[in-house]
Amino acid sequence: MDGVNRLGDRFRIILDVDTGIDDALAILYALGRDNIELEALTTIYGNVDVDTATRNSLQLLELAGRTDIPVARGVSRPLTQPFNGGALHVHGANGFGDFDMAPPKTKAVDTWGPDLLIDMARRYPGEITLLAVSPMTNVAQALMKAPDIATKFRKIVMMGSTLVHPGIGGVLPPMVDANFHNDPEAARIVLQSGADLVAVGMDVTMHAKLRASDIDAISASGGPAAKAAMEASRFYLEAYKGFYPGTDYCGLHDPLAVALAEVPELATYETLSADIECAGTLTRGQMLPDRRPSAPKDRQVSVATDVDYERFAKYFASAVAAQ
Repeated sequence: MDGVNRLGDRFRIILDVDTGIDDALAILYALGRDNIELEALTTIYGNVDVDTATRNSLQLLELAGRTDIPVARGVSRPLTQPFNGGALHVHGANGFGDFDMAPPKTKAVDTWGPDLLIDMARRYPGEITLLAVSPMTNVAQALMKAPDIATKFRKIVMMGSTLVHPGIGGVLPPMVDANFHNDPEAARIVLQSGADLVAVGMDVTMHAKLRASDIDAISASGGPAAKAAMEASRFYLEAYKGFYPGTDYCGLHDPLAVALAEVPELATYETLSADIECAGTLTRGQMLPDRRPSAPKDRQVSVATDVDYERFAKYFASAVAAQ
């Protein structure tokens, strides 16, 4: 991986979020890392509807004392399908583990989410990494409207895919993650855009574990935003225990994507040619690798295959507790 972000450098990011619980943890992780500059949040449907994602994002930033960060509301549904209602059984009816936060005093900016992505990419070419830890629809809309921005982002890091680890439960395709499954057509547009792409998928995120003891420790030392997020995480943890009997953890999907974007040497990667299946009954939303020598070179992606989880866990606890 090139472009290692050395300590002391300012690492500028935009987070595209469907703010449920792990998105909230990713936001707090970004806020708590000294050399990350969180430029903006763009919101989207996914874990919850886009209005709930927007509200949760504003509430969390207010708790963290970071109302200077703009929040732009994005799209409300996939490119070709209706919104499926979200994953309230995982994130709670309010998307925040049913933990009540005060209504936000701030509002989203007037700019549409994909338009903000276009504007920021063109204004700061080569400087901003886009982190899509959500369905890829905002990013695809921006790329369709302004294809030139694909190479203006420093990288686009996607929380999506699984090559080996079993996919999410509750859907027919056995090897899909939630983000690509929510909008395969959008994921395919991003994959074929010509951007410098990194995929952080379930092969690694399911091994980035948050346990009850971690929640207790972060809550005990954290600020108001950290305490709220840890209370929400208790709901998330119980949901995981139900999905995966015998486990005592939940997966830190979105925070790991932020960590690998900032410090790519935390992981090892395989660069391969890949595509997204948009039609198959058993494969819709699956990222299919093509390792043949004749594979097309215009849809390459670096896929995280292993992570220094112990080092990540230390970064995570420290960053989130700081909020």
